[in-house]
Amino acid sequence: MWLLGAVIGLIIGSPLGSFGSLAGALAGGLIGHWLGRQGNKREPAVGPDFRQRLQLLENQVQALRREVEVLKGTATASTAVAESSWETPAPTSPVPQAVQAPPVAMPPQPAPLADSPPPAARPVTGQPFTLEPPDWARRLWAINPLAKIGIVLLFFGIASGLRLAVDYGLLPVPLRLLIAAASGIAMIAFGWNRAGEEKHRTFGQALQGGGFALLYLVAYFMLQRYTMIGQGPAFALFALLGIACVFLAARQDAPVLAVLGLSGAFLAPILAGGQADSPLPLFAYFTLLNVFILAVDWFRAWRVLNIAGFFFTLAVGMAWAMDGYQPRHYLLTQAFLVLFLSVYSAMPVATALLRAPGLAAWRDGILLFGTPLAGTFLQARLMEGERYGLAWSTLIAALWYFGLWALLFRRREPANLLVERSHLGIAVVFLTIAIPLAFDAQVTSAFWAAEGAAVLWFGVRQERKLAQVSGFLMQLAAGLSLLLGWAALGHRLPVANDAMLGALILVLAGLFSARQLRSRASSAALLPFLPWAWAMLWWLGPGLDEIYRFAPDSLHAPYALLFITATVLLQEGLISLWRWPQLRPAAVLLLVGLVVAALAGIGRHGHPLAGFMALVLPLALAVHYVLLARHERQGETGLAAIRHLGAWWLLLFALAWELAWQARHLMPAPTLWSFVAVVLVLAAGLALPVLGQQRQRWPFTAAGAGYIPYGVLPPLFGLLLLLPWGNLRLSGLDGLGWPYLPLLNIFDAGQLAALGALVLLGRQLAAAVAPLLRVLTALLAFLWLSALAARIAHHWGGIPFNFPTLMHATLFQALLTLFWSTTAIATMIHASHRELRHRWFGGMLLLGLVGAKLLLFDTMGRGTLTWTATLIGVALLVLAAGYFAPLPPKAAADGPLESDTLPGIT
Repeated sequence: MWLLGAVIGLIIGSPLGSFGSLAGALAGGLIGHWLGRQGNKREPAVGPDFRQRLQLLENQVQALRREVEVLKGTATASTAVAESSWETPAPTSPVPQAVQAPPVAMPPQPAPLADSPPPAARPVTGQPFTLEPPDWARRLWAINPLAKIGIVLLFFGIASGLRLAVDYGLLPVPLRLLIAAASGIAMIAFGWNRAGEEKHRTFGQALQGGGFALLYLVAYFMLQRYTMIGQGPAFALFALLGIACVFLAARQDAPVLAVLGLSGAFLAPILAGGQADSPLPLFAYFTLLNVFILAVDWFRAWRVLNIAGFFFTLAVGMAWAMDGYQPRHYLLTQAFLVLFLSVYSAMPVATALLRAPGLAAWRDGILLFGTPLAGTFLQARLMEGERYGLAWSTLIAALWYFGLWALLFRRREPANLLVERSHLGIAVVFLTIAIPLAFDAQVTSAFWAAEGAAVLWFGVRQERKLAQVSGFLMQLAAGLSLLLGWAALGHRLPVANDAMLGALILVLAGLFSARQLRSRASSAALLPFLPWAWAMLWWLGPGLDEIYRFAPDSLHAPYALLFITATVLLQEGLISLWRWPQLRPAAVLLLVGLVVAALAGIGRHGHPLAGFMALVLPLALAVHYVLLARHERQGETGLAAIRHLGAWWLLLFALAWELAWQARHLMPAPTLWSFVAVVLVLAAGLALPVLGQQRQRWPFTAAGAGYIPYGVLPPLFGLLLLLPWGNLRLSGLDGLGWPYLPLLNIFDAGQLAALGALVLLGRQLAAAVAPLLRVLTALLAFLWLSALAARIAHHWGGIPFNFPTLMHATLFQALLTLFWSTTAIATMIHASHRELRHRWFGGMLLLGLVGAKLLLFDTMGRGTLTWTATLIGVALLVLAAGYFAPLPPKAAADGPLESDTLPGIT
């Protein structure tokens, strides 16, 4: 509806230039919007014809009601007769026939409702398709739009005629004005007469509105164009016209009349044309018109009149400003703008507090939020070039709306709750905007953070979730503002600078907000953890940035780890002070810092314990375990597995890497010593959790830690990969200069320790996994034993330590045969004594492998002393096995001693 009115107004006003087009479109849009809203609300006027029709309708309703009552009684009687016809016939009555009552003649009744088909089963009769017009079109044509369009056309026609008369000098000035005034008065009188009839009510009101618009036009021409009257008499005349228009509108309960009349009054300055040396007459004129509007709306809820006055004032005022504003008009323009905005912003509060009859007209968001938006836009244009002008005006607006809110808040009426919250929100927004207009990023962020904390505190105290969310969002905006201006802030001194001060204010605001939400957790709209995390982010981020900005490069990692350690300790103290145990898992931050610092040290120096890190990393790790133990004693086991296993894996990784790096840079045989160091660390990583659980030592017995089986997985996989590589690539003592003694050297000692750790772990694992680990351990032991033969052949026989050469060496083959045979015989003896049948077969299988090797490989050296000695030695061993290790009986193998048999072997 408003779009159609705007288009019509634009077409009508186009002959009058750009101002006429703008004013016409605005007036048409407002009129169309109001007509659309009033279409469903307006009640018909009560005239004589209307009363007669209403009385007739009531009589018809009463007649229909009586007929329905009669039909209900008849239907009840017929239902009783129908029910008696279905009953079992009674015995023959002894009463004589003459005594029986005659049958009652029943009138024909319609079919019972129960026999009619249900609504869904009834056939749908076809109806012709009709195209219904939209609601706005029906409302437009239902309220005689031709009358309004005609009035508007007549108004603009007369205005155009007056201008033509001026341009061509057709009639004397008094005669022109007299004709226009007489036309307006005649339109008002005829419209008043016609409005008394119901069918001509709308036409009559439209005609009256057009008449008043013409009288306003005449008065304005007399004042501004021809200076026939002074400003005092002119505005007195305007006042009389306004009072008369409002009086007639009130008598007829016709807001449309008031809108049409005042629309002409607002358009009068544009239609009169010309440029005044001062905008004082225009502003005074608009002030008077708005006073009339507000006075009327104080008593009548004519919402459309408020909106019309507001937007007409803005539209015409901005039209004047585009061509006529000059810097010398600043004070006058500013005074009118302040008066206009303050009055329109204060009206909702005043009507609510004083319970004005027209209160309903102000319960609308258009003027409530449109007034501050329009004021902000106009002030921004008016304050161009002023350094702090817009900041001061925005601050004043914030204080003004805070004052309005305080008046509503003190009354505490449920009906004003929405208006009260709206004023508080507008005040907060103005205060938020004022800060960056006056200050840099650091001060803006500080104000916004403090403001957000205050709003959140208010929301918590009043249990208003929207205020809580808004307060936290303001703190997020404060952080974003500080982040955007971070590079431009002062960083000349470490810590004591603008950037760190701004970050500290954000941290304090976040902690304060978290504390407030924690105190009222049941009514909190946010998790208290959110502002806490936000505060920690702004504590750690700027702190680490300060370290990387001012500390030497070599000290970045240790200083950062020290800072994180101190942060976690401060956090622990604050958690204890606030009795907030749910935040204790946040100590995992120290574990993250440990991992990052270790990786940073490796990336920069090649090893994690470089320089000052050799002191800081163990210290931070000790703090981590102290806090972990403290939390577990207090029953807080959040993130227990992550904190335990993460620290354990980091300890093994850092220690292995550090020892390997030190071995490569300090020892004469770097590869050998690195291998031994890593193997020993990994072996300890397997053995310590097992021994710790067996002896009930913390931290390996912590609930939910998962050292077994999860904590031993990395060292287990490391040994399964590293031991085969070392046996195949390392000869034992090359580069050390030491004599080689089998088993009595660091290389074999490290592998034996690793194998022992694997055996120990296998006894601790579950029954489903332990057999697989024992098989892998046996394979690794077999590989180590075979490699031991190769190392003896290399060091004692001078055979090069490479696979092709060793395979063709008789000494290596002989040693390999003896070692395998010894191992097989020892296995069989052990199995026979323990009556473990499957192990005996395993030793027998290895002995068969030795026999195959003798036939396939050792025959290359037959005839030699080594080959002969090998045959004799193997034969003696086999004979010994036959004597000392007979096959265990199967019955015994099925007994309790065979509890560790391998699946599938009997």
